[in-house]
Amino acid sequence: MVIPKEWRDKFNTNEFILVLKDDRIEFYPRVLNLTKLIDSIKVEELPSDWHELKRMVYRL
Repeated sequence: MVIPKEWRDKFNTNEFILVLKDDRIEFYPRVLNLTKLIDSIKVEELPSDWHELKRMVYRL
C-alpha cells in the first residue's frame, strides 16, 4: 500500500502499523520513541492495563 507523503510528513514517520478490523483497515503511525508522546493525550486516570494505554495512544 502506498501512504501519501502528506500523511508520512504529518506523523513524521515512514513506518505505519496496519490493523484489520471487521470490514476496515486502520493505519497508525509506528512510534519508536514513546517519550515523543508525553502529554499528547488527556486522561482522567491512567488505565491499569498497559495494553489499553497503548491503544489509547495509537488512536491519536
